[in-house]
Amino acid sequence: MATPTKDTEHFDDLLTCTICLEIFKLPKYLPCLHTFCDSCINTYIVSSVAKGKITEGFTCPVCRKIVSGGDKLEKPELWAQSLPSNHFVTSMLDKLAIQKAEKMCDSCVINKESTKAKSWCPICEEAFCDQCEKYHKNLKISARHKLFSIQEMQSGGTPFKVCEVQNCEDHPGKIVEFYCLDHSQPCCTSCGTLTHRKCENVTSIQKAASGIKHSPKASGLSQKLTEHVIQLGEIIEDRNTNLADVENSTGEIRTTVANIKTEISRHIDRIEETLITELTSTKKQVEIEVKDEVGVLSSYRGAVKKWKTVIDSVLEHGSDEQCLMEINKIESKISELEQEIEDLVKTIKSVSVVFSPSPPIADFIKNAQTFERIKVDKSAVSFLNFNLEMKVDKVDFRTGNINILQVIDVCNGTGTTSGIFIHNFLLFTIHNKKKVVKYNSDGQSLLSELALPGSPEDIAAVTHFKVAVSSYGQGVCVVDSNKMVLLQTLNLPGIPVYGISFVNEDTFIACHSYTLTWINVSSGQTINKRTTSSQSFFVLSLSQTDYMFANSSNSVDYVVDNTKKFTYTNSDLSYPRGIGVDYMGNLYIASYSSRYIHQITNGGELIRKIPASTIGIVNPWTIRFATNSNKMVVTCSSTGKATICEFV
Repeated sequence: MATPTKDTEHFDDLLTCTICLEIFKLPKYLPCLHTFCDSCINTYIVSSVAKGKITEGFTCPVCRKIVSGGDKLEKPELWAQSLPSNHFVTSMLDKLAIQKAEKMCDSCVINKESTKAKSWCPICEEAFCDQCEKYHKNLKISARHKLFSIQEMQSGGTPFKVCEVQNCEDHPGKIVEFYCLDHSQPCCTSCGTLTHRKCENVTSIQKAASGIKHSPKASGLSQKLTEHVIQLGEIIEDRNTNLADVENSTGEIRTTVANIKTEISRHIDRIEETLITELTSTKKQVEIEVKDEVGVLSSYRGAVKKWKTVIDSVLEHGSDEQCLMEINKIESKISELEQEIEDLVKTIKSVSVVFSPSPPIADFIKNAQTFERIKVDKSAVSFLNFNLEMKVDKVDFRTGNINILQVIDVCNGTGTTSGIFIHNFLLFTIHNKKKVVKYNSDGQSLLSELALPGSPEDIAAVTHFKVAVSSYGQGVCVVDSNKMVLLQTLNLPGIPVYGISFVNEDTFIACHSYTLTWINVSSGQTINKRTTSSQSFFVLSLSQTDYMFANSSNSVDYVVDNTKKFTYTNSDLSYPRGIGVDYMGNLYIASYSSRYIHQITNGGELIRKIPASTIGIVNPWTIRFATNSNKMVVTCSSTGKATICEFV
């Protein structure tokens, strides 16, 4: 029997029902985008009704969001039938069955027969045995459908694109053929006639979906989901650490009480018992509160991870149309989820249990009637605004003006610096003083600084709470950007590091001289290495497989999957250094010697050359944009200054 290929073997979680923990059968999804077997969700709904848990709807078994019953309140057994089918998951299951040589003829299955399928119709999304294939070809409506041999599909000779034909969610049985740009909605012919007939910008679904997989919108959504997974994980880790601190502090209090008990008379036994009871009750209450927070955050994280898996799988395996539809579904839920998380995070307090014994004066037995009361201290924890909005006011990066918001004299008149936006802050390296400094987001106030073991060269984001600082000859330091403390020092003997850019949380690219080196953060082991043709001071990682670097004194290479996508060169590009990218995918190259910033498309075409003098810089060194923002920070190598600018 054939074994599943790498195409589907990593998506078991995506294809497994969280109720029965088995492969989906007739997958249906709820408005919150969680998917379940038709029979499982139906049983769950009916059971909830029987237990009297439902008044206006039912709650999702995963995230507990309420799903309205609409006009079916009196007949809950019909709710599951009205839920939309998850066509992407169904197609993935078809693909898995084909790869395992387990796919049965769909027509025969309807007739309760089991016949192995021999061919596949991508239009009907059905498999046929030899006999049913003949009937399919004889029907006028399907006579021109091109069928593929399942045997060839198993061998890899014929590609399998899931969900090449999409069904309309509002009109089951209708095929999505159009896309309304005015409302960002896919449409069937009924939608176009009834709902969107007055819309001016309606195009074909194929045209609307063209290039969606490689668009900033798709990559931005995938990146945003990754960031949410990481940030939720860090918040959960903080909550669990707080819980452990409470456990430790209550243990210390017990020890203190026991020591006091041994030094005084029996009179203490009564009030000790009262205190221990109160302490236990307080600890239990704190545990309930913190665990509730962890539970809710875990639920959010699970939802985001599930959406992330869907997006990654549809980007890799789905058709352009499916990709567009899945993005539409998830995008509509992101803002709501972000608001819920932001509201929750704002209410989180750092919890500690504090004990201070009342003054045990000489006459304690005679006068003291109780220990000091147990208190729960709650102080706000700075999670630095969870909300990571993808959408900002529309900005034309290619023709818009550039305004200087603030010029910061980071190095006091001389030296090199690299800067980065991280949360609501700005971090800069100061080479000659061996430290990294932290400013508020507008650059007007120096908040804190941290001494480093070596002279820093470049700085890059690792996660929402961590940055990495490179140091030539000293390796890489990982810093908590919130608390400004050194977390890890990664020594890299034999690897001179100057510029640094993270591919993901575990891997970064280091560059210097004529070498790019991919390094694992945890172990410091070299994963990959590439030789360049010239001094490559900086590198920009755009995705898991895309990166950009200087490959000569007047050219920059863009590489995708180890294949050069383009080389950008220009007579006014002299000694390229830092490389940046805005949220629309436009690229920016700091031309150190010719004193320009070159703005180019992600296809390598020049948009415009921005004179460094117009933004208060002499020799541009690094360029970094704030996440999903029109703001950038540009540093100068000769003056040690940094300029915060915005496109308007």
